[in-house]
Amino acid sequence: MAAPSALVLRCEECGDVPHRVLRGKVGGKADLVFEGVVKCTKCGRVRAVVTREPRPIEVPVVVSWLGASERTTMEFAPDEVVAVGEELELGEGRLLVTAVEAGSARVPSAAAKDVATIWAKRVDQVRVKFSVNKGNRTVAHDVVATPDEEFEVGEIVDLGKDRALVHHIRTKHRTLREGRVRADEIVRMYGRVVRERTSR
Repeated sequence: MAAPSALVLRCEECGDVPHRVLRGKVGGKADLVFEGVVKCTKCGRVRAVVTREPRPIEVPVVVSWLGASERTTMEFAPDEVVAVGEELELGEGRLLVTAVEAGSARVPSAAAKDVATIWAKRVDQVRVKFSVNKGNRTVAHDVVATPDEEFEVGEIVDLGKDRALVHHIRTKHRTLREGRVRADEIVRMYGRVVRERTSR
C-alpha cells in the first residue's frame, strides 16, 4: 500500500495539525502501520514517526436517487460513528444518511463495525418537478439540478426534445410569478412548451 501524502498528527509545538509525509511506508496485517519521516505544516519540525490505526472496513450502503436504489460500499474506520442526518462523500457526490441498520434494528447512530447497512439519498443533485402545458394536455417532467442552481420565471428550460417557458414557480411557502428561486426550495414549476421558429 502506498504511503499517504499527509497525516494529521500531534506536534509538540502546534497540537494536532496536518504533517506532510517526506518518506515512509505502510504495512501491517490487522492494523495499518505507517513508518516514516514527516514535517509539520505549521512550524516545519521534521521527525520520524510510527503510527498505527485499525484497517478500514467496508460497510454496505443503499443509495436512493430518482426513485431507484443502488447498492454500493464505503470504507470506514471500525470505531467511526455513523449517524442519521450526517453527510458523507461518495466519489464525486454527496449523500445524506437517512437510516442506520445495526443488528436487525434501525438506530440513530452506531460504530461502523456494528452497522449492517447504511441507507442514504443523494443531496448533491435534486429533482425539480415541472408541469408543462402542451396544447390541451399537461405533461410532467423532471429537471435534475444542483441544490443551489436557480430557476427564474420567464426562463426557458431545455427538456430534451422540447423547451419550456417557466410561467410560475411554487415553493413550500409561496407562489412566484416573477423572480428566481433555488432548486432545493422548489415544490413544482409550471410552464408551457415553446415552439421554435425556423427560418426558411
